[in-house]
Amino acid sequence: MPIEPRIPVESGTPPKRRQRVTSPRVLWVDRTMSAAIELGGVAVIAAVMGIMVYLVTVVTPLFRAARITGSVSYGLITKEEVQRLLFAEVDEYQSLGVYVLRSGDAVFFGAGSGHVLDRRRLVPDSESITAFSRSGAQQLAIGLTDGTVRVGRLGFDTSFVPEAEAPRAAVSLRPGERLEAPPGVIERTSTGELRRVWPKVEIEPPVEAAPPGAPAELLDYRAGDDEERLAVFRQDGDIHVDAISRRENMLTGEAATEVVSTSIPFPEALKPLGRPSFMLLASAGDQLYLAWKDGVVARFALQGTSGPQLAERADLTPAATLNDFIFSNGEQSLLASDSEGRANAWFRLPAGAGAQTADGFALVLAHRLPKLAAAITALGISGRDKTIIAGAADGEVVLYYLTSERLLARLNWAPAATVQITPKGDGIFAVDHDGRALLAGLSNPHPQTTLGSIFRKVWYEGYPAPAYTWQSSSATDDFEPKLSLIPLIFGTLKATLHSMLFAVPIALLAAIYTSEFLDRRYRAPLKSAIEMMASLPSVVLGFMAALVLAPVVEKSVLAVLVVFAVLPTAVLAFGYAWQLLPQRAALIMSGRPQMGILLLLVLCIAIAAPRLGGPIEHLMFAGDFKAWLDGRIGDATPGITVLAWPLAAGALLLLDRRLISGALQRRLGSASRSTVAAVDLLKYAVLIVFSVALAWAIGAALGRLGIDPRPHVFGTYVQRNALVTGFVMGFAVIPIIYTIAEDSLSAVPESLRSASLGCGATQWQTATRVVLPVAIPGIFSALMVGLGRAVGETMIVLMAAGNTAVLDLNIFSGLRTLSANIAVELPEAVKDGTLYRMLFLSALTLFALTFVVNTIAEIVRQRFRWRTHQL
Repeated sequence: MPIEPRIPVESGTPPKRRQRVTSPRVLWVDRTMSAAIELGGVAVIAAVMGIMVYLVTVVTPLFRAARITGSVSYGLITKEEVQRLLFAEVDEYQSLGVYVLRSGDAVFFGAGSGHVLDRRRLVPDSESITAFSRSGAQQLAIGLTDGTVRVGRLGFDTSFVPEAEAPRAAVSLRPGERLEAPPGVIERTSTGELRRVWPKVEIEPPVEAAPPGAPAELLDYRAGDDEERLAVFRQDGDIHVDAISRRENMLTGEAATEVVSTSIPFPEALKPLGRPSFMLLASAGDQLYLAWKDGVVARFALQGTSGPQLAERADLTPAATLNDFIFSNGEQSLLASDSEGRANAWFRLPAGAGAQTADGFALVLAHRLPKLAAAITALGISGRDKTIIAGAADGEVVLYYLTSERLLARLNWAPAATVQITPKGDGIFAVDHDGRALLAGLSNPHPQTTLGSIFRKVWYEGYPAPAYTWQSSSATDDFEPKLSLIPLIFGTLKATLHSMLFAVPIALLAAIYTSEFLDRRYRAPLKSAIEMMASLPSVVLGFMAALVLAPVVEKSVLAVLVVFAVLPTAVLAFGYAWQLLPQRAALIMSGRPQMGILLLLVLCIAIAAPRLGGPIEHLMFAGDFKAWLDGRIGDATPGITVLAWPLAAGALLLLDRRLISGALQRRLGSASRSTVAAVDLLKYAVLIVFSVALAWAIGAALGRLGIDPRPHVFGTYVQRNALVTGFVMGFAVIPIIYTIAEDSLSAVPESLRSASLGCGATQWQTATRVVLPVAIPGIFSALMVGLGRAVGETMIVLMAAGNTAVLDLNIFSGLRTLSANIAVELPEAVKDGTLYRMLFLSALTLFALTFVVNTIAEIVRQRFRWRTHQL
């Protein structure tokens, strides 16, 4: 049959495909959500940056220098009167001033103009002043030419004047304006009230405590709440120190004065020095200082069984002339200025070995203030803090802060004869050698804060050496704030380290067990149960730690430590012993029976291990662990043993892997499973015994060399300490690390596990050598999230850590973290004050720490992820 040719089909236009058009509504939703997500991401970044910028804005004023503003200068006294000027000052409102001349006249003047408003005579007309001393803001003592000494009050009184009783010119005053109304000044306050400032002068009859004799050449007067003290150095060389007590009869209203007078003979050893130029008496009445122009100072100890005695002699200004010698605020530091432009601070401390002082104390040079170009001619202190004002011979006026050795501000004016920081610390007043006065405003809100005083050691009054210290307040007005953040940063890191040491092994091992070994039927319930731990409020955990856990641990601290050491050792021994079971029995017992046996073992160890605390305490710690921690009993061998045991165990484990394990595998190549398991268990026991013996040998050897870790690593046990804090914080961190780590391990492809098991690897080898390396990026993220949770924890640390800002490695001592410090101090911080801004600096420091740690962690995580992708 012939084949019919095919008839070609004419090609036509292809059939039309159905065009799928996306709905405009879907496109709109897509664009809207994309924009919303983008906006949310930018908003989060902007919010974080905004927080950082705000913190920086609040913190920046801490490091700004002081500012001198609104100065006014006028002629006050003549050049000849300057030679007879004893002192000059203005009141706290900078309205009224007073200066005193040796002639005995006290002249009150308008502080802003220099106009004389009143003149008072302090001494009889026939007498003049030979010695003069001020105490505080009001009290003074004067020595007269007739040999008597008088005390009294010289200052300013303040009251508010009703509008009806005020002068007509005062009624029209505007806020901030003043009217000079002799003998005082009337001014309108910012609240609209009229305030009057007028002179206050009260001079008492001669003090009987300083018997008449040769005129007083030097005076120092200290007026306290209950007792007044007066030191007099007369022109004939006699020294008298008197304590004056005043008591008022509650029935009659009569005041009785009781005087205890002490005479101090001028030592023969000091007579070649000539007449002293300066004298200072401590308010406590226990120290008297005499100083000479050549810089020599003699310190007298006034209290003691042997009576007043010359305790020490020192040179304050070697190769220079001593120009001024005064106490700083608080009367602990001695300020000495000299002809070379130096101003240094000294204070008394217990003398070291070899110091030749009569009372066991010695003056130490603690602070060197920045040197000026010319001699310091005048020195003054603030009555509110450690600010110091100095006037130099070249006309420079400078402000220092003693503790931080910071130069706050400087002003070029004229060589000053006297300088003053106003009582409120908001102005300076000075008189130069030509009789001109300077009154200037001062803005000095944060003189004590520098990078050095915050992050470096500072030598505080009464401390034996420079130290890192946080103590923001005290009960006394002359307190020296201590604002070092180093103890708080250290406490933050210490609490975080201890919590991570407790949480990380438990969380990671739990995650590995759940994802690789636990029956799938129990994974979800167990994971949910552990995640439920995260729902516990941290305040509840802190409350339980402070009131329940801390007392229990204190009662049996050694038993708790024994549990921490014995429990993991016994669990590992159980793992080795489990291998002794026949393979069929091990398979039958796996799952629920194995878990039940392990939990029973843990329970038995938790019950039995504390009973080992007593024998171990008697064997190693002389029967009293807490007394051993304090160093009262026993030697250093047990402590060094405890510290050396992990190192000894690690060294033996490394030796086992390098030498012993390979040799045993070659010798046991054809041995049975039970034989290999028995050898492994025996090897484990031998390693434990040898590691303990090696650690004890190291401890005994170092102990004989005099090395004792107790003062540095151990120490006094306190109930709320880093051990309790680390345990409870670790309990709070475990769920976070566990959840993220378990998710990362479970996300590893099953094909990798199957390939590893198919090659003959065990489940443990597969978990540690295949699954774990692949999941490292996620596990590292889990650790970083847990670290951030621990760093920012507040309530647990606040309630369980003792809240003590100490720089101590001792695990049994307390601590204070940056976050807890903010919570504790913020209610007491005055807005925009130094403490307020320091707390914001604490927050900024915590922000910076977490930012740096997270940045490094992200870099490491990306590195791990890149290496994982190469597998």
